[in-house]
Amino acid sequence: MHSLNKKTLIGAALVVCGMGTAMPSNAAPRPDFVVAVQKNPPTLEPLRENSNVAMRVIYNVLETLIEIDFNDNFKLVPGLATSWKRIDDKTIEFKLRSGVKCQNGEDFDAEDVAFSFGKERFLDENAPGWPVAKQYLGGLQGVEVIDSGTVRISSKKADPLLEQRMSNYMGQIICKDAYLGAKDWDDWSRHVVGTGPYKLAEIKTGEYIKLEAFDGYWGEKAPAKTVTFKVVPETAARIAGLTTGEFDIITELPPDQLKKLNETQGISTSGGAIRNIRTIDYDKTSGVLQNPLIRQALGLAIDRQLIVETLFNGKTTVPLGMQQELFGDMYLKDWPPLEYNPSKAKELLKQANYHNQEIVYRVLSNYYTLELSTAQILLEMWKAVGLNVRLDVKENWSQIEKDDGRGIHNASNTAVYPDPVGQLWRRYGPNGGMQRRGEWVNEDFNRLGNILESSTDLTERRDVFRKMLEIFHNTDPAATPLYALPMFYGKKDSFEWKALTYEYMSLRADNLKF
Repeated sequence: MHSLNKKTLIGAALVVCGMGTAMPSNAAPRPDFVVAVQKNPPTLEPLRENSNVAMRVIYNVLETLIEIDFNDNFKLVPGLATSWKRIDDKTIEFKLRSGVKCQNGEDFDAEDVAFSFGKERFLDENAPGWPVAKQYLGGLQGVEVIDSGTVRISSKKADPLLEQRMSNYMGQIICKDAYLGAKDWDDWSRHVVGTGPYKLAEIKTGEYIKLEAFDGYWGEKAPAKTVTFKVVPETAARIAGLTTGEFDIITELPPDQLKKLNETQGISTSGGAIRNIRTIDYDKTSGVLQNPLIRQALGLAIDRQLIVETLFNGKTTVPLGMQQELFGDMYLKDWPPLEYNPSKAKELLKQANYHNQEIVYRVLSNYYTLELSTAQILLEMWKAVGLNVRLDVKENWSQIEKDDGRGIHNASNTAVYPDPVGQLWRRYGPNGGMQRRGEWVNEDFNRLGNILESSTDLTERRDVFRKMLEIFHNTDPAATPLYALPMFYGKKDSFEWKALTYEYMSLRADNLKF
């Protein structure tokens, strides 16, 4: 039993006055929940954090107009908007949910939506969120406020995926007054305010991100009192903390540990391949990589199936090129499998007049599951065909992307929409990081991508997508797909929680139950 204190009395008074929510007398107190992760983002502003580790956390704090039902074939369902309708091929009208509160206690309305995508935060080339978010939202024209509960969001040209953009990453809505009350962009980014079931309590860089339940939430209340995403870089330390009870969930679990943990009393595992393809990306301006034959040879030297079977115990798959089955009618079933052909790789190196010039391969030690182990295997495969590749382990993404001898680096490519626009075009088009950094530019690819993004003709879109894959894989390789990125978790059996086929770790009431 806890003795009464001033905070308890104030809380009780708020309930009596109708300003709080009473907990049933027989309800168990909500727990403090701890997730051990390999890495955290430095901020929770989605328009500056385009990363797997940011996606993991942000959806618990910030919400979108349309939500995704991850358990029902990614069906689009009402979120902050209760309904929406197409006005034309460029415009959608949204009816906003009433009675929604921002995490700072203010009312949510149409002005928050308009500001979220407006010129001060995003829709201006000088806005702080523009450089990162334009690969997701660069086609937006603007937001028109019809009344306090109605907005119209329009794009510059026909956009068959506008609903998807408003339900996915970078489509999160923030609260205008809280943004304007922050000292600057950096201050705001570490104190974001939205409408989700958890609010951001604290970010301690390199150590943890702490969320607290927001009991003014319009939907079912957060099941945990607090959630702490604690940085524990070493896999062994994360496993040890799970078995001793220090952590409730651990991330980035290697497949060879699944059996052992599943046999441990009170512990089980979850997860698998997500809607993301792991790649190695090429800076085609770097040394011998300027020759497309060298990039083709790098891809042909990789036995992807061997990596899947040995490192990942067969618990993921090799994709059919840079595409995924969730694309539906846009999935090209007849696209040829990624080829493993060491003899052809050696022949291409001869044609390219390659003479053992060094190629630098930059990696992080633990960002992706088994990242370093995968890289070491790739080095041996490249060595076997005569490629001289040197591994260069870096500490952060800034070092990976720095233009000072950059050659090959690891990447992952989430299909944020179930369409090639949400993966291939988003990542490798003119607004994606590769072209923005000048690593890879192809004007034919860009011309075709503009058609892919705006056309509503399925036959035309499939034909364009095929031509883009031909450039991406063969004519002018930008990257080499490896496997569908897997994410495995260990968890206590004392609660129910399901891993999604997405980077997002949902700790909401519909996915976490005690």
